[in-house]
Amino acid sequence: MPSDTNIQGETKTHSVREFPCNERLSSLLRSKPWSDGFVFPSPSGKAIDTHNLVNRGWSVVVKSLVAEHQVKEYLPLKNTRHTFITLALEAGLDPKDVAYLVGNSPEVIYKHYASVKRNLIVPDF
Repeated sequence: MPSDTNIQGETKTHSVREFPCNERLSSLLRSKPWSDGFVFPSPSGKAIDTHNLVNRGWSVVVKSLVAEHQVKEYLPLKNTRHTFITLALEAGLDPKDVAYLVGNSPEVIYKHYASVKRNLIVPDF
């Protein structure tokens, strides 16, 4: 993998952070051909245009999955972040660690993502 990457624009917090990769993600990223520092380039090898990704890719695929009853409802691309946070919490990651991974404060994670679990079980004390 190239050591330098093309970063387009600023993050909301104006900071760069490292995201630790498990072996599955690391293997996926190593298997991808890199184009000018982009992990996931557009078909022309340039930066992905978010508008095109959402309108020509994401919405088409998800709407077809809804039509085939493989997905319950259409959700915007930004919901993948919410899904990641929810799955990380359900897998037992500490909310402080999840907050670090996604660039939030633990307070934001508790307020917006750490809702009551659906399969709540009271343990024996």
